[in-house]
Amino acid sequence: MQLTKDYACYICHQMEEFGFCNQVFNENLKNPLTDYVGLTQITINQATINATNAHAFVLQLLRNTTNSGLKNALIVCENGYRIVLMQSFQDAFKYFNEKDYRSMMKSELITPRAQRSCSTSFSIPPFLVNPLVNRNREMRIIIGMAVLTGHQFDT
Repeated sequence: MQLTKDYACYICHQMEEFGFCNQVFNENLKNPLTDYVGLTQITINQATINATNAHAFVLQLLRNTTNSGLKNALIVCENGYRIVLMQSFQDAFKYFNEKDYRSMMKSELITPRAQRSCSTSFSIPPFLVNPLVNRNREMRIIIGMAVLTGHQFDT
């Protein structure tokens, strides 16, 4: 079954930020006619790229900070992104390639909690600014996109 960009728009309307979601799909759609398998592959790839970049950024911040409170929050983020990156989405990609969509979904469904741990680590005072607010927002949206596209395999 072939789907058009309408399906990508349907997915994006379910997300907290339509524009970012739509941009991710539009920048990565190789063919204007694609099915949900292709959209799922895009979301897994983008989740892996974003998690890799966020993890590298967290490690850089960790190397450059002397503030113990910030360091503790960044350690929580590093752990969360390492789980999202190394465990969940790499596993999801492997299962996706094996067409084991049930295992793919199981791998993806643990990612929101791992990512959320980073967001909440900065909600405890004295943090006035979360240096990962944008990266966390993008990751949260991409995780939502991945989970929603992956659910299409259950229908």
